[in-house]
Amino acid sequence: MNMNFQDGLLFTSIQISFRGSTKVIENVVIDTGAAETIISPDAVEDIGIFAELEDSVNSFYGVGGSLHNFFSKNVEKIKLGEVSLEKIKMDFGVIDPKGYINGLLGLDLLMKLGAVIDLKKLLLTLDA
Repeated sequence: MNMNFQDGLLFTSIQISFRGSTKVIENVVIDTGAAETIISPDAVEDIGIFAELEDSVNSFYGVGGSLHNFFSKNVEKIKLGEVSLEKIKMDFGVIDPKGYINGLLGLDLLMKLGAVIDLKKLLLTLDA
């Protein structure tokens, strides 16, 4: 699948299915420096993903030492290109207060999907 190189970052999209609803999330940064994938709750609220009492809430320190909160939720499926993973735990939290970046595709999913990043061709190959 193609990646977009913009403003010094690599962007892609990810499809998330939750409780029977599916949405493609655009402007997700491919971030090999992020241990875990995180999606903005604003990008998925319209398909019913929001913090509920049974969700775990945690914190992480971002670049520059800023503290961020996120919640974790099990989703039915995520799909990148033609490859999908089912019944997977995802994290949801604010990444970009300006709302341009809707998520970070981190090492947890990149490794599960067997991702190979070709920077010369700007291609992301998946082999889950």
